[in-house]
Amino acid sequence: MANIEQKYAKAVFDVALDTNTLEEMYEDFSAINESVKPYISQFKAIDQNPQQTNEQRHRFVGIVFGGANKYLYNMFMVLANNRHLSIIGKVFEVFNSLYNKYYNQDTAVVESVYELSDEQLTQIENVIKDRTNLDKVMIENKINPSLIGGVRITVDTTVMDASIENELKNMKQQMLR
Repeated sequence: MANIEQKYAKAVFDVALDTNTLEEMYEDFSAINESVKPYISQFKAIDQNPQQTNEQRHRFVGIVFGGANKYLYNMFMVLANNRHLSIIGKVFEVFNSLYNKYYNQDTAVVESVYELSDEQLTQIENVIKDRTNLDKVMIENKINPSLIGGVRITVDTTVMDASIENELKNMKQQMLR
């Protein structure tokens, strides 16, 4: 189903670029994504209900998403037609990835045993920029006591692990050899 999500996301992203509404669409889609997260199971029930007509799903979309950007609204109508309302979050993930790629930016999750200072996060941000050639890095600091010490950084699918937990695992593997 990932292919379906990519098609929807790419279509709405291309429309945003063509109509010069990328920022507006990103803001709307981001807010909608956060708002619908707790209700995805209800959206899935709507998708899977054979008694739910297209008209009923369209009315639902009109009520829930009526204030959205018109291009997003149209995409939600298409999602309703195809009984894909439950993939809104996944479509946003792909859209967000396209948005980040367009601006050469990404989010980095920095796991540490304790909350890092702004100075430490700035140093980590510079290391990430050097290693990834990104222009902008949005850092999210997560507390993970299992690391014992050090940090683990995840950017997209890249993991930079400088944690004591990882060092201990590596030492154990070397000793077992």
